[in-house]
Amino acid sequence: MDYLLGVDGGSTKTAIAVAALDGKIILEKSIGSTNFKSIGFEKAKKNFILGMNSVIRELKKQGSDPYFKSAYFGLAGLDASYDKTIFENIILNKDTKSHLNLQKTFLCNDTVIGLAAGSMNKNRIIVICGTGANCYGINEEGKEAKANGWDYILSDEGSGISMGFKVLKAIMRAYDGRGDKTLLTKNVFEFLDISSIEELIKWTYYNDFSKDKIASLSLPLCNTAEMGDKVAIKILREEAEEVIKSVSTVAGRLDLKDRNFDLVFVGNNFKCIKYFKKIILKNLKDTFPGINYIPLTSKPVEGAIRLARENL
Repeated sequence: MDYLLGVDGGSTKTAIAVAALDGKIILEKSIGSTNFKSIGFEKAKKNFILGMNSVIRELKKQGSDPYFKSAYFGLAGLDASYDKTIFENIILNKDTKSHLNLQKTFLCNDTVIGLAAGSMNKNRIIVICGTGANCYGINEEGKEAKANGWDYILSDEGSGISMGFKVLKAIMRAYDGRGDKTLLTKNVFEFLDISSIEELIKWTYYNDFSKDKIASLSLPLCNTAEMGDKVAIKILREEAEEVIKSVSTVAGRLDLKDRNFDLVFVGNNFKCIKYFKKIILKNLKDTFPGINYIPLTSKPVEGAIRLARENL
């Protein structure tokens, strides 16, 4: 039986959705990360195969051998042509390949499906500020533009991981006496249930590295800023300014200065209102009077299904 397939492959988890050809979702499943940049190629491939095999088994139980007539994969970490090649090796494996219409199977960055889930305006941009950060847009002429989102070493400003690294460095600067004293030390110690710099060093270096672990520090960062801590406020303002630059750059490349356009925003960091979200939204509204803010309320995987249906 013919279906649509949508996949949202984030840095920490992957959402899989199956829909009838009219776009109505009939099955959803959440599995582990399929981002090889986060967990390595072998583990990413294993997670994907196990997840897809589980979906295929459930569809077979309903009495049909599934064939995905159109499929859209939105993948965090798909930033360059060689990334696509690696993701193809993960997705187009022998277990899954026979169920896919390869002529209608599309791989893209996860910003593309997130934007499709949030807005179908002719002029639209999405900005993501979660574990990672990214900004992508498209205009009515079909021109696309991207800024930021090159992962945590090259460029990931506005992300939890960018904030987390700055938090750790601020604590160490205060400890050494190279920087201002900050409530971040006390608040992060409480958040991590530790009591010394030695324990912080162990938490940072001796446990397995993960983006999620570092990004989790964005929560005590926001709380500390709300307490009036100057160091925390400075970090958040710096990150907000970088997000503003990313959106402004994309909007400029798409010639949206004097046009109406939607800005879809998504990610836990936008829950930090006073010293992050408000700064970004106010500044952008002053620069782009025609901007229309839309919080992402639909799941990105729904955008993948929408795009898969459009590409039938």
